[in-house]
Amino acid sequence: MEEAIAKAKVLIEALGYIQRFTDKTVVIKMGGSVMDDESAMTDLLTDVVFMGTVGMRPVIVHGGGNAISREMEKAGLEVQFVQG
Repeated sequence: MEEAIAKAKVLIEALGYIQRFTDKTVVIKMGGSVMDDESAMTDLLTDVVFMGTVGMRPVIVHGGGNAISREMEKAGLEVQFVQG
């Protein structure tokens, strides 16, 4: 019962955002670290499916920083970030 109440509270809190972004494209920046974390990936995809179900149009943009850094290190290149 407590779990159902907690879920209802979350949905009530989210309702304003759901109404505001229904029929809108929502861009989600997925950092490269998400791809290395199965739990985070599952949570992200669950949220994306939910957003689509309530009428939003989610678009995922991959950051890829970790994967790019790994490949640069393999190639013997120095990884350097400037302002991000």
